[in-house]
Amino acid sequence: MTTQQRIMTHYLKAFIQGLKASGIREVVISPGSRSTPLALLIHRDEEMTTYIDVDERSAGFFALGLSQAHSRPVALVCTSGSAASNYYPAICEAEASHIPLVILTTDRPAELREVGAPQTMNQQELYRGHVKHFTELALPEDTPDMRQYSYFHAMKNGYLATQKPAGPVHINIPVREPLLPDLESDFEFTHTTTMLEHHSTLDSTALSTVLTKLTNKKGVIVLGEQHSRQDAQLYLELAKTLNWPIIGDPLTNLTSTGGEIVHLMRQADSFLPYSDETLQPEIVLRIGKLPLSKNVGIWLKRVSKENCETILVDEHGQWHDTLHNSQLVLPISAKWLAEAIVNESPTPISNGWIEAWTHYQTVSEELIKTTPLLTELSETAASFTLFNTLDDHSTLFLANSNAIRFADRFALKNTNGYQSYGNRGVNGIDGIISTALGVTAANPEKANFLLVGDLTLFHDMNGLQMAKAYNLPLTIILLNNNGGGVFSFLSQRQLKPTDFEPLFGTPLNLDFETVATLYGAEYVKPTNLNEFQEEVTKSMAHPTFKLIEIGGNQPEPVVLYETFLEDLKQHLGARQNDC
Repeated sequence: MTTQQRIMTHYLKAFIQGLKASGIREVVISPGSRSTPLALLIHRDEEMTTYIDVDERSAGFFALGLSQAHSRPVALVCTSGSAASNYYPAICEAEASHIPLVILTTDRPAELREVGAPQTMNQQELYRGHVKHFTELALPEDTPDMRQYSYFHAMKNGYLATQKPAGPVHINIPVREPLLPDLESDFEFTHTTTMLEHHSTLDSTALSTVLTKLTNKKGVIVLGEQHSRQDAQLYLELAKTLNWPIIGDPLTNLTSTGGEIVHLMRQADSFLPYSDETLQPEIVLRIGKLPLSKNVGIWLKRVSKENCETILVDEHGQWHDTLHNSQLVLPISAKWLAEAIVNESPTPISNGWIEAWTHYQTVSEELIKTTPLLTELSETAASFTLFNTLDDHSTLFLANSNAIRFADRFALKNTNGYQSYGNRGVNGIDGIISTALGVTAANPEKANFLLVGDLTLFHDMNGLQMAKAYNLPLTIILLNNNGGGVFSFLSQRQLKPTDFEPLFGTPLNLDFETVATLYGAEYVKPTNLNEFQEEVTKSMAHPTFKLIEIGGNQPEPVVLYETFLEDLKQHLGARQNDC
């Protein structure tokens, strides 16, 4: 081995120690030439778990899923050139969803840039405003100061990725040939650093002011973004303490805590358009971004015009107030505030406030349970059956478009405790398969499920290779309406078929049994709901890589939901509001 190889090896070993000091234990590697020394040294490190994904686009989302499920930073490694540009969609999602990723792009040294060298492009600040921090390392040097420098920047960036607001960071690492590291070197770099987690809190005076605003008031809690079941339980306890209803979409996991959840308004998207002045709050406590329900957002905008104060808890300090109607913004830890309020036990509202809300929720939920619309096999009915079958040993990744909306509208509030995941940062349909497989890799002891449409699956079919390569037991529930079914809910459906079909219907005409065979998945296409439920139950008992296809058509979910809403309106005896 040359002196240059030993220098590079010692420098990169110090860098890897810095990654580990920041909490990184999983690295997703997309092999290439320039990344050889970093990839090889990480792969041989016994404290690191590595996944090899040859498709950088898939790799980025696979790491995203690992980070979501583990709640800690995950690193990505790729070679120089266009490889790094394929991480971009996953980085955008990580930024918007506050998921810590550490992107490690290897690069040519300065003398080979901008001179036409192959596999070379400008990688400096490649991701611009979508990463929290960018660092370009100096070329390797084997001095105590430079080893410490290498360690420091690895540790710093791993820490910055997790510091609120969490998100992706980018380190560009130039290396010179020869690229093979010295694998015989017994050099070890040791350094001890302690990092303390920062908690944003209120002083006693400010907390007292907030408690005064909440005491004995008609209020509503609106919870957004993704939460663990443990955190969801805390927010439900907050609702119980204040005796307020709480609204949140499926990724809040409010339905996953088990038991009777009196204060959860699970069907708010459906009943709020028919609500009257009995549901008019005096105060709204919003935590995080808005839930996905459009009707909830419209209702919040409407009630804010009726002397209703809005308090926004924005722990990321990013002023994410889509409605622009917050009177008070608190850039503090939402969990800390919830715990403080529960501990203080302010006087709750009485006089029928929660009862008014539970009336609407109960009517909506009972109608879902009894409607014949969900007794015949369809995309909606299969989704409803799935939600009612999974248990607390299961995880469910909800794809965007129709899948997550089925959960928002038809999942009941007293479920069996499964944990839900999704990519709702920028709400794209790319990378869903890979992200779900990352979650699966992080939860090997669970029965893992993905509810997804055919267009979304097609966007990330390369991601299926990771299930085959690592024997990941993901059961995919494929809602196949041959194209972009969500557009049938939107205004585009008013277009003539000659315009709608090619631009929004986008039929794929794919044989998904062949796709399953290509990637080594078991394939099933049930003919009725009983058969479907049996297949789900089998996957819960014996998790495996399986694709269950549900045949559908694009208008069906629209017709079913509109019929359900008309029935709900009749049961509530209400007129529809502008919601």
